[in-house]
Amino acid sequence: MADLEVQAALSQARQAASAATFDIQKLPEDSIERQALHNLLTAVDAIIEALDTE
Repeated sequence: MADLEVQAALSQARQAASAATFDIQKLPEDSIERQALHNLLTAVDAIIEALDTE
């Protein structure tokens, strides 16, 4: 994939992660679903960062 395509995909991933963060914050603080989604989002953020450094 060309560098420009990678950067565009990473930008889309960041936007989606940001939207997910906003939605997750609407869940009750003590819910298991909120914690699970937060953990998944943390993993996604780490993957985005790893791909962005390549």
